[in-house]
Amino acid sequence: MDAYTLDQFAIFIAVVEAGSFSGAARKLNRAQSAITYAMQKLEDHVGAALFDRSTYRPTLSEAGRILLPKAQRIMDDVARFRSSALELSRGLEAQLRVAVAGGVPMNLLTPALADFRDMFPTVQVRLIVQPFSMATGRNAPALAKGTADLRILYEQLLPGTFQRYLISEIELVTVAASSHPLARMTGVLDAQILRDHLQLVLSEVEEAVAGEDVQVAALNTWRVTDQSARHSLILAGIGWGSLPEALVMDDLSSGRLVRLSVRDDGRFQQVRSLHLVVAHRQDEPPGPAGRWLLGRLSGAPPEV
Repeated sequence: MDAYTLDQFAIFIAVVEAGSFSGAARKLNRAQSAITYAMQKLEDHVGAALFDRSTYRPTLSEAGRILLPKAQRIMDDVARFRSSALELSRGLEAQLRVAVAGGVPMNLLTPALADFRDMFPTVQVRLIVQPFSMATGRNAPALAKGTADLRILYEQLLPGTFQRYLISEIELVTVAASSHPLARMTGVLDAQILRDHLQLVLSEVEEAVAGEDVQVAALNTWRVTDQSARHSLILAGIGWGSLPEALVMDDLSSGRLVRLSVRDDGRFQQVRSLHLVVAHRQDEPPGPAGRWLLGRLSGAPPEV
């Protein structure tokens, strides 16, 4: 069987990039005769000329133009293989599982994830966006051992067996669509006014079934277990509710949503902020890539 070599592919690419055999020789610090010989052997294996040598500078033949991207892909794959092998030998994770609770604004996480991609190009990320009900409660599936390397959720939902690091304090704003009757009211709204308008509540599945009232002012509520769905329902004018300010800034700026001024009283106490944290089980510390992402998210110096 004809034996192609990585050296032949590397020389092929170098000749194209340098524009000549002599330029490739200088670039690779090799004798020009070695460059010429390697190209001849590669062309023998291919069964066609890769360069047109009738001009002053060699130019790619039709076969060369077809095979060049394939050679570049092979060399890129080999480079990634070597990098992955080196990182695995140093204890770097092949995969990082990050569980995100439903309702967490993803725009707060994407800058850190983009930096992670650049810092660890060989580490595959499995981003698991959990339904709200699966990420809350002491016995929630998302918190079970072995399900994720890092969890991103609100601290109020986290049991004490987790090491946690603050990402951000999430400000909550009470809003309604510009078409909603509450948006057209002036002044501060109290519980007596709110009770007559449908409230959309982010709720656990169990809470939705049981109808348990927590932070609820309205007599009529819809329990929704997905934040984006609740956001859409509020935008549609179906009801009012509290959403993370980071999620609705564009809606407020454009006038699609209106911020409601609400008075706290004995019947209705707003939750005005939540602590967003990144956490790991104390008995499952993350590896080097996980520690770096944890530091990047929390503002601590990232470590590898």
